[in-house]
Amino acid sequence: MKVREALTEGTNILAAKEIENPALDSQIILGYVLKKDRVYLLTHDDIMLSSEQADAFNKLLKLRCRHIPIAYIVGEKEFYGIKLHVKPGVLIPRPETEFAVEETLNAILDIKKPKVADICCGSGAISVAIAANNQNVKIYASDISDISCEITRINVNSYNLQDRIFVFKGDLLEPFKENNIRDFDVIVSNPPYIPKSELANLPPDVKNEPESALNGGLDGLMFYRKIAFEAPRFLKPQGKIIFEIGWNQAEAARKILLANGFTAISVVKDYAGFDRVISGSLNY
Repeated sequence: MKVREALTEGTNILAAKEIENPALDSQIILGYVLKKDRVYLLTHDDIMLSSEQADAFNKLLKLRCRHIPIAYIVGEKEFYGIKLHVKPGVLIPRPETEFAVEETLNAILDIKKPKVADICCGSGAISVAIAANNQNVKIYASDISDISCEITRINVNSYNLQDRIFVFKGDLLEPFKENNIRDFDVIVSNPPYIPKSELANLPPDVKNEPESALNGGLDGLMFYRKIAFEAPRFLKPQGKIIFEIGWNQAEAARKILLANGFTAISVVKDYAGFDRVISGSLNY
């Protein structure tokens, strides 16, 4: 079987299972098997696959047909210009989360030695992206999931950032309380924010990601309330809090921030024009 035949067959197989981007996913999977990028595949489409390569390709296609996310299959995801290791059990970084990174980088731009907390760090996407783009920052990342802490440490080590990103296992800000780590310039978080009642309606791919990283409680706002309530004890005066939010949660999140002493609240929209990031400054 030649590359072009494999790509055509893979596209047809995935399309039959109603996979959203069958041609693209076929290319990504075959590229992963052959250790080549998509451009190479399309410009060398007459190369013959070995039987082992064809078998590996078909095996991974079957996983994709079960709506296993492509990032889990190839073990990585690009985010903010960097490649991150991911695996089942950790939330896959989304392009929308890059807006939280951008807001944090802007917030610490003029601070000589900024100190940032990344709550619910998942794969470490936010922490690594911030540290890779600000050479003076120190980041303290926390997550309650063992897998998330493991993957975050792998990504931190991949970019030799272990002297500037410190990973703690625990619930929200609790590890920092236990270790007396305070005086953050920024607390940033992409917490679970999907209302529990909406989990059953998520796309099949997303349902294969960990529910604990998606479930925001009855109204989706549980973690915003918890973090915003605790945050003032850990922030410097005038310190900033930055949240990724769901498309329809800006007003509710604004009220939560106001109730916990935050002012100068602003909302940033994502690529699709939806409210995506909310921030506020501590009013003392």
